[in-house]
Amino acid sequence: MEAAPPGQPGQIGRYRIESVLGRGAMGIIYGAHDPAIDRKVAIKLVRADLLQGGDRSEYVARFQQEAQAAGRCAHPNIVAVYDFALHEGNPYIAMEYINGVSLAQVPARPGGFAIPEIIDLGGQMLDALAAAHALGVIHRDIKPANIMLTDHGRVKVTDFGISRLDTSHITGSGAVIGTPSYMSPEQCRGETADGRSDLFSVGVVLYELLTGTKPFAGTSQHQVWHRLLHDEPADPATLRPDAPAPLLAAIRRALAKSPGARFASATDMAAALHGAEAPRAGALGGLIDLDRTVMARAALPNGLPAAPFTLDSTTLGTIERQLAQHVGPIAGLLLKSAIRTSDSAETLCRTLADAIDSPAGRESFNLAMQVKLAGSLTRAGRAGAAFPEADLARAQKELTRYVGPVARVLVKRAAPACADLAQLWLRLAEHVDGAADRAAFLKAL
Repeated sequence: MEAAPPGQPGQIGRYRIESVLGRGAMGIIYGAHDPAIDRKVAIKLVRADLLQGGDRSEYVARFQQEAQAAGRCAHPNIVAVYDFALHEGNPYIAMEYINGVSLAQVPARPGGFAIPEIIDLGGQMLDALAAAHALGVIHRDIKPANIMLTDHGRVKVTDFGISRLDTSHITGSGAVIGTPSYMSPEQCRGETADGRSDLFSVGVVLYELLTGTKPFAGTSQHQVWHRLLHDEPADPATLRPDAPAPLLAAIRRALAKSPGARFASATDMAAALHGAEAPRAGALGGLIDLDRTVMARAALPNGLPAAPFTLDSTTLGTIERQLAQHVGPIAGLLLKSAIRTSDSAETLCRTLADAIDSPAGRESFNLAMQVKLAGSLTRAGRAGAAFPEADLARAQKELTRYVGPVARVLVKRAAPACADLAQLWLRLAEHVDGAADRAAFLKAL
């Protein structure tokens, strides 16, 4: 094995260090290999030696708390924590390696993100927080730098380093913890934070994605805190006129100064966000002209009979999300181009599938399209329609094979926002990692 660069350890615990992923004032994140399981991991090593006396012991305890908090939160949208130990007296955790970037590293968009992207990102963040809150874990530092995006468009919430277990007293009341621009007013005042504080931070992130600006910007920490505590942000409707009313209402409510005026839970806020997915012109951020719907007589994939159908903005948004799992952010452009040259659903699906390099990915995408379009033809449902318990139980049973016991929560959360069984299974499939596993899950339908 080659010698490590000067100052870089060759090994931490059993993990072989391969690269530096990031640096901060208090430590370094390394890319490493776990020989015991033969997988790549991220190692977060903290320079606790920079702290003295009681500060050091408190920080080590808080860092171990991060491992405990994140380790309890087994969820597809939360970075998994595998291990905690000390290296030369300094604490480290071994975490899931994410092949992607943080939301803070995504290039700024002057006009803001596309509406479906905002709803999708927000929904995934809230799914992660709902799972954490159910276990008594409050993140307390939701911000773009702690929102990882995988190459397949999956959100992974990371850095529970300042999270607070309800049963822990390491971080007492009166301690101001968080990142100023994204903190809730009660955090600024040093008061006890609960799940609604995380929802405020999500509201700040969504406002920024929608408008391209921070709602409480300032040139100093004092100025930011003053605005957080006393000022209302500029109305997002004036900065983003194309935004649907339900999305604007959800952001405004999340940014309420009083916790009691916000959503009661992450699940409630997610439901409000998904209410903004109704068909409307320009719902894909201008990538697709939806002043007209896409009409065709479909010869559907895998031999389904031809039938007239309409691809509205909701269906197109689903197609784009499914495609993005395989090709990344260019999915919207590929969809726009394919619509211009397609005269049927069969042609559209074949054109988009051809852009996917992986055979397993193509199979997964084609199967997802079959499920979605077949569902659109067989039932014109409405969000919130009740599903038979047998259908929900079957979906939960199949999803459990891939994500474990959290399947029950995911099914319960997704069902109220889905208009038909096909939409429910497609939404659940987004929680299954790997094209082959997603295809296997969808085949069960």
